[in-house]
Amino acid sequence: MSAIRESGWKSGVALCALMVAGCGSDMPGPQSGLIALTGATVIDGTGGPAFENGVILVRGDELACVGTAADCPVPEGTPRTDLTGQFITPGLVDAHVHFDQTGWLDGRPEALATDVYPYEETIQYLWDDPGRWHRAFLCSGITAVYDVGGAVWTVTDEQATDTDRPDRAHVRAAGPLITHVDYNAPFMTGMLADQPVFLPMQSETDIVEDIAFLQSIGSQAVKVWYLQPDPADVERLDALLMAAGAAADAAGLPLLVHATDLREAKVALRAGADMLVHSVGDQPVDREFLDLLAANETFYAPTLIVPGNWSEAVIAASEQSVPVIDDPNGCVDAALRDRIDNIAAYSDFAGQLSPEDVAARRAAYQAEMDVMQANLIAVYEAGGRIVTSTDSGNPLTLHGAAINPEMEAMQAAGLPASAIIEMSTRTGAEAMGLSDRIGTLEAGKLADLIVLDADPREDIANMRRLSHVMRAGFLLEQSDLQLYTAPVE
Repeated sequence: MSAIRESGWKSGVALCALMVAGCGSDMPGPQSGLIALTGATVIDGTGGPAFENGVILVRGDELACVGTAADCPVPEGTPRTDLTGQFITPGLVDAHVHFDQTGWLDGRPEALATDVYPYEETIQYLWDDPGRWHRAFLCSGITAVYDVGGAVWTVTDEQATDTDRPDRAHVRAAGPLITHVDYNAPFMTGMLADQPVFLPMQSETDIVEDIAFLQSIGSQAVKVWYLQPDPADVERLDALLMAAGAAADAAGLPLLVHATDLREAKVALRAGADMLVHSVGDQPVDREFLDLLAANETFYAPTLIVPGNWSEAVIAASEQSVPVIDDPNGCVDAALRDRIDNIAAYSDFAGQLSPEDVAARRAAYQAEMDVMQANLIAVYEAGGRIVTSTDSGNPLTLHGAAINPEMEAMQAAGLPASAIIEMSTRTGAEAMGLSDRIGTLEAGKLADLIVLDADPREDIANMRRLSHVMRAGFLLEQSDLQLYTAPVE
């Protein structure tokens, strides 16, 4: 029996109620008295030195003291959990997720097999249980997420957005995306009539009406999906993006912009973008870009792994091979696993890519990755504000589990592991506007943290060595959070 259970702080029955059945108003809260986590190396997320043999005192859902044994003496009789030899960091923040996408090829309107998984049914399946992603996030050590674009329900549904409960990650949600893209394009169809994912951007009147609509549903940001315009329409559309930035600012909402080419990214920065939700991937960033990024204090969200995952998902469909799921802690939703395993659903796509096509796809992604990683280092060396972000919900970029390969791709680009820890905690909380409550381990902040069996400062891959997750003062063993257990061979 674990030290947690030996302390009597939470019973197995409460754990079951919390993570399996969900918790309602009758769910017992964390113990009102003090508890202590002792012995671990505490990396508090502030960038300061770690506390060796640290002490964390938790009262209710808040941190009462974080520091050394001298800083935080443990009163006699306080229940303790001994974590000697382990490492504690703040809970992770994924600054780019999509609640209304599955993580597989069925999760977007342009899905390959909408005859097998009709898009409207898929959206309903997701809407019926947004908690599936919360479970996956917490299981992976993610205690806060930024949903940077989706159907109306991703903002309005309490099951998705009610974060004042320990079985939910914190959420900020932008809601429907404003875009200039033609509404007749294939990826714009298939939406539920009352659940638009996209809003039009063809005039300043559109923008005014769009932002009024976003305010009416409670959106916490304005997201613009700004793809490379037709050369004949560049001036008009650039002006509309500038107008969207001004309108978002007037509404008091952060401006988030999808702009993956350098030219469009610069326009987004001139429009006042608070976050670029992807890397610049077409060419190296230049001094003008870096100066604009610094002047705006814009957050830069790399999303390095998602293009390659898209390619591998399409390749799997063509080759009729079940793709390997990178799920180090058993956090991928079981129903999603079933859909990924059912590769036969994509039999109509079998053989559509030749071996040469497959090689070309992989080479193109590697070339893009090389540019994205070089740009990430340029932004880091220029002092840019980088946030760890996965774009989870896209094919094979899986809610929760994607955080590990994303952080590892950032490290492979040349970022120090210690910097990635801050990007995945404090900076992510700042991007979400929640840094007064989460993101660092400091007295008075919410008790959201993770416990690891190895030092993430030595290798960010040690973030996979997750042993416990605390959310709002509830400390759970990672094994109790797992959604999938591999069969014994």
